[in-house]
Amino acid sequence: MPSKKKSANDTVQLNPMGWMVTFSDLVTLLLTFFVLLISMSSMDVRSIKQAFGLFFTGASGVLNYSTEGQMQDMARFLEKMDTVPAGELLNQQDFKEALFQFEDVEYNRLMSLVDRDINVQLEKRGLVIQLADYILFSEGGAVLRPEYLPILNRIASFLRATHYPISIEGHTDASPLEGPNDAWAWELSLERALAVLAYFTDEEGLLMERFRVAGYGASKPIVPNDTPRNRARNRRIEIILYKETLS
Repeated sequence: MPSKKKSANDTVQLNPMGWMVTFSDLVTLLLTFFVLLISMSSMDVRSIKQAFGLFFTGASGVLNYSTEGQMQDMARFLEKMDTVPAGELLNQQDFKEALFQFEDVEYNRLMSLVDRDINVQLEKRGLVIQLADYILFSEGGAVLRPEYLPILNRIASFLRATHYPISIEGHTDASPLEGPNDAWAWELSLERALAVLAYFTDEEGLLMERFRVAGYGASKPIVPNDTPRNRARNRRIEIILYKETLS
């Protein structure tokens, strides 16, 4: 009997999984497309972050290079804060943590004791660093406390990296120890401002012509002088970097 010839349908077998090759190519193309969309939409934010490094929300901790590098970046941030969207700027707490980041464990422990009584605020007039008075002085006194001088040292490093004029302003409360009369309180607040100025210029080498000092006594309280806690808040030193030339 003659042998049967195999038909074409008998020799060609379709792979039931062959569609997966085309599907995987499609998924790869879609993934590439969405990655491109995301990268294009975030390009502006990324370029800003590259320009300013740490000083943005979502940053992963303080800068891990030299103190000089940290302070220079913070100074650049201050100079550019009017041109960067507010939502992208580092918040005030993170700015404060970057400013007072110490390598020494003991200094960091010291900073944790006074953290709530140090404030850093960005205002229209510039940057305000506010220190509760007890951090620098004993109540009723105008001699700097040596154990807290590393805090002033960090501030001095930051001031050295900027070119802005600086005002050092002293404030007392209305208690008898801080000033039995207005003249005493005004003199005490001015002496404290001058003590901080002397540290910056004599010990840290900052230029005298960048500074002005003022003593306001108890004339500018930030809270009512009705409790010991409030009076302690009103006794303060403010170091202000003005964005405009001082008169």
